[in-house]
Amino acid sequence: TAIGKWLDWSGDVPPHGEFEVVADALREQGYNGANDLVEGVPLLTRLVSETLNVRLPEGARLAALSDSARRNEMEFHFSLAPTRVPAILELLHRFGIVVERQAFGLRQRLEGLLTGRIDLVYEVDGRYYLLDYKSNQLRGYDQQSLALAVRDSEYDLQYVLYSLALHRWLRFKLGDGYDICRHLGGIRYLFCRGLDHELEHSPGIHSLT
Repeated sequence: TAIGKWLDWSGDVPPHGEFEVVADALREQGYNGANDLVEGVPLLTRLVSETLNVRLPEGARLAALSDSARRNEMEFHFSLAPTRVPAILELLHRFGIVVERQAFGLRQRLEGLLTGRIDLVYEVDGRYYLLDYKSNQLRGYDQQSLALAVRDSEYDLQYVLYSLALHRWLRFKLGDGYDICRHLGGIRYLFCRGLDHELEHSPGIHSLT
């Protein structure tokens, strides 16, 4: 697979056949000039290599996973029954989620169809994990710095919604055999600029199990 090409890859040049993939990703973000590619391809190559080869808390590496163990950009939709904003915030705050938020704009209640995409859902040893890639440039990538970044950007609300979507998908996929404690593995937020695949416990990984 294309991802498999990156296994144990290092250097500033992408694996065979991947140069245009990396270059197109830069062009899609507005980096169209020749100098942009000269500078951008080596930088993005290193970020992709680190991300796909870093060892995750459960021991897996993304580049080593088979196609059948990955579901890329999983889209989800679910309806939200009319619920008063104070009630939603009280529940979220009770579990330490978006603790500084006191409103959702001028809305008095939330309702309707909620949609989104999870960057990656992957399976290791019968457990399913949701993973989100972050390109934030932080002052540090230690656990405390990542926790602050997650709080300040309200990624905690994001992963709560993602977890609910994954739970519902697994319940549908596995049917009566689904056990949330056994099958729902956890949350992995990868802050790609801080990853170091050569370390057993890399910085740049915000993990909840």
